[in-house]
Amino acid sequence: MKFLVLCLVATVAYAGHHSLDPSQDAEHLKGKDHNAKYDHEQFLGKDTAAEFDEMTPEKSKEKLALLVPKMDANGDGYVEENELKDHINFMQKRYVNNDVERTWKHYKDDKIVDGKLKWPDYREMVYGHSTGEGQEISPEYQKMITRDERRWGVADYDSNGALDRTEYGCFMHPEDCEHMRDIVVTETIEDIDKNKDGIVDLDEYIGDMYRKDDYPELNGKEPDWVQSERDMFKDHRDKNGDGKLDTQEMKDWIAPAGFDHAEAEARHLVGIADANHDGKLSKEEIIEHYDTFVGSQATDYGEQLQKHDPAEL
Repeated sequence: MKFLVLCLVATVAYAGHHSLDPSQDAEHLKGKDHNAKYDHEQFLGKDTAAEFDEMTPEKSKEKLALLVPKMDANGDGYVEENELKDHINFMQKRYVNNDVERTWKHYKDDKIVDGKLKWPDYREMVYGHSTGEGQEISPEYQKMITRDERRWGVADYDSNGALDRTEYGCFMHPEDCEHMRDIVVTETIEDIDKNKDGIVDLDEYIGDMYRKDDYPELNGKEPDWVQSERDMFKDHRDKNGDGKLDTQEMKDWIAPAGFDHAEAEARHLVGIADANHDGKLSKEEIIEHYDTFVGSQATDYGEQLQKHDPAEL
């Protein structure tokens, strides 16, 4: 049960707290302002990110060098933007499929009927009881159950009360399903909106991504990217200039219509690492910017580099 709950928490963290448009975020600014630490923590969580950050620069470069040929689809010795985009798409799809399969297989023995999983069976497996009647539940767990049931209802595309493998994938990773984007926005607002007034003000916006205690190495000094995010909020996120983000403004930020996250991330990485401005990346340029790639979707935010031989996967 703990495993499944943690999977859902990780899913919410990714879908709700990370913009689907990395090219516009201050944490992805070029050069010295790129904040790889922020990328790691937003996707992986602070503790897990710390484990990846413990990998030495030498080991990171060694592992990244093994992965470069996988990105270079045509084998010409350079990674072009379209190749990087295809690689990022592959990494994301594989991550989602593996993540969904890890939990789906837990139900197969006696919970999956005609290829579908019902909400009471899911609730019993994850939270210990099919209905909750007579069950003592903490307010925090009740909040998670209520949120899961609401998300379950949206994922149930054919409204038959049960999820098949595809619908369950949307439940686990709503950021990958078009019809789930509104629930992603709703959950994000709920998480960031600390005073529960239904909107996200500047302090809540900054507070979700920056906490002074998480950066002890700066001795209380605020990173430059935090001010850049304040400027981003005022100049781009808050479109009507009222000092807060409403539902539509939040949707424009985290789930912009027609946005291709893989294309934006590929463009972002090439923009940072292309030292000679020839529009493509050599192996040397990628390795030189290893810290950027370790904090990107191109390496599954560093997880791919933890494999024995990344080039074989």
